[in-house]
Amino acid sequence: FARPFFRASALLPLSELPRRRIAILLDVSASMRRGDLWRQAVAKAEDVLDDLGPTDDAALFTFGDGVQTAVDFAASSGGTSAAQRDLIRRRLSEIGPGWQATDLGSALTAVANELNAPRDDDAASAEPQLVLISDLQQGARTDALQSYSWPERIPAVVHLVAPSQATNATLRLLADEAGRAEAQPRVRVANAANSTGEEFSVEWALAEQGAAAGDALPIYVPAGQSRVIRLPRPKGAEAADRIVLHGDDAEFDNVHYAVAPRIEEVQAVYLGGESADDPQGLRYYLQLALADAPLRKIELRAVGAGKPLELSGEQRPKLVVATERLTPQAAEQIAEYVRSGGMLLAVLKDRELGESLAPIFAGLTFEDAATSETSGYALLGEIDFTHPLFVPFASPRYSDFTKIHFWKHRPMTLASDASAKVLARFDNRRPALIEQALGSGRAILFASGWQPADSQLALSTKFVPLIQGIVDLACGGQGETANLTVGESLPLPERSAEQQAAVLKPNGQQVKLASDAVRFEETDLPGLYRLQIGDEEYRFAANLAAAESNTAPLEAAQLEQLGVRLANRLTRAEQAEQLRQQRDLELESRQKVWRWLIVAALAAIIFETWLAGWTARRIRQTTEAFA
Repeated sequence: FARPFFRASALLPLSELPRRRIAILLDVSASMRRGDLWRQAVAKAEDVLDDLGPTDDAALFTFGDGVQTAVDFAASSGGTSAAQRDLIRRRLSEIGPGWQATDLGSALTAVANELNAPRDDDAASAEPQLVLISDLQQGARTDALQSYSWPERIPAVVHLVAPSQATNATLRLLADEAGRAEAQPRVRVANAANSTGEEFSVEWALAEQGAAAGDALPIYVPAGQSRVIRLPRPKGAEAADRIVLHGDDAEFDNVHYAVAPRIEEVQAVYLGGESADDPQGLRYYLQLALADAPLRKIELRAVGAGKPLELSGEQRPKLVVATERLTPQAAEQIAEYVRSGGMLLAVLKDRELGESLAPIFAGLTFEDAATSETSGYALLGEIDFTHPLFVPFASPRYSDFTKIHFWKHRPMTLASDASAKVLARFDNRRPALIEQALGSGRAILFASGWQPADSQLALSTKFVPLIQGIVDLACGGQGETANLTVGESLPLPERSAEQQAAVLKPNGQQVKLASDAVRFEETDLPGLYRLQIGDEEYRFAANLAAAESNTAPLEAAQLEQLGVRLANRLTRAEQAEQLRQQRDLELESRQKVWRWLIVAALAAIIFETWLAGWTARRIRQTTEAFA
């Protein structure tokens, strides 16, 4: 009585299994280039296809930094035809891992939404299932899952692929605090947490041949840690544009591309009569700060009062520094220079200079000279750390300016309707540093000098980065040494409509740009790019995202903690057997005759006991009566 009487009615052929709607989500990020991961992934996808039933529907999605539909679900509701399965297999043979980072969270949520929003009633009746095939590396982004409510009806089956050799290290060229390339480069080498190797070496390589440009430098990095070393460019190998790492099992992230910086020649004009050798003057400290720029050769040309200015043509300077009163003609000439894209740095030694700058700094008024010398000293009380000039000082480590005392400053007032912007104020609320945009250029005004008689600025560690930041603004940054991440777009320099522009990619493909294009989007390969605009050539590098090299495996349980409903994959035969057992239980629940038989047996025993007792009493009574 323990099992159904009619067991044959519970038999279920595979053809009668419920219809499934399966989305295969395949990882094609850069980390899938390791070892035989891609071969494993394709084999697992083939296994899923081989197990599809005649009524099942399937689609193939790929993801790296975004989700792509490789093969969509069948248009009709008749199930996955043999032709569509062949199409999925062909697409598997055509695609391969790219160079993008891994946005796992966005991919899972996008495909889950696709499964949870069927296109017709027939698809709605099918059982949805998401099959993820990935190496689940820890560098994958999962933040999209934190605010996502996973659909209860959609199970996710995870197929993890893993390399036989786990050691993976990567390298990255570091920049200075302002994001600029360094003359003596520093390289960070990071080793994955599951690596078994710890000894590596790094070296510069030449641009075209890929041959070593110098001796390899050994470095020891324990698993899960990183080390920073100095790796100077080899002498006589200015063309070296990549750093190569040796010693690990995965080579996909062993090259970091870096455009060799060119020494930029910059012309600057100094309007003042001070001697370059006077340690009490502004010019002396300015020249020292300009000479400390490793990637620029700055020529500071002094022009005395009354001498003609050359601010156009081949002698057009990138920067004009004014420290003495300007004639009306010189002030108008400098104003026109700024309007056309020039940069002016004015340092108020006296009130007369400020008043002569009226064509440039409108809305500024200056107090009498007798009040320009303050008692005691002033400090910088408010600084706009969002401005490019102060961004290098924004971190708490460098943002303290309270040790710089200003013995003198020239009090000035900015009108409420003035267009100038105050970048810094003294603790008495007076403007200390003002920026005025004029046309396509800009002018910066210091209310105090940096020489020892006025302040301690020139003797502080803030002075050189501040002056070099002004030169950066004057030169428009360093687009020549731009470094991007694969997939990141590059802002294009301004150009006329007549100028033709094209980009030569690392694989030799040339991409012609539209006349109105403002950004280049096709940075889909790591390597060096060449942007040609007219006769000018700009170079920039694209490298892998740093997180993509964090290849230690992510525990699948962490996905479950983020709300993903994980499930085990069952073959159609296992699914049929499970469904048979469920039907046996259901049939047994409908065929529980044994319960009633037990009740009847108990009732019969009770009746028999009563009958036996009653009969015994009748016999005893009859016997007593005869006796």
